[in-house]
Amino acid sequence: MKKNAAIYCRVSTEDQARESYSLVKQLEMLKDLCKFRDYAVYGIYEDAGISVN
Repeated sequence: MKKNAAIYCRVSTEDQARESYSLVKQLEMLKDLCKFRDYAVYGIYEDAGISVN
């Protein structure tokens, strides 16, 4: 029986978005990790909000 996993991606600064920590890149990496560990992805949550410092 596969374990379930939820994926949560977040970019909190403009620097992260520019330096290849985009939501798309994070999602790709996390999906690959779930596949490697044989987890079933039951939910994907994204937070594109940019925090103000």
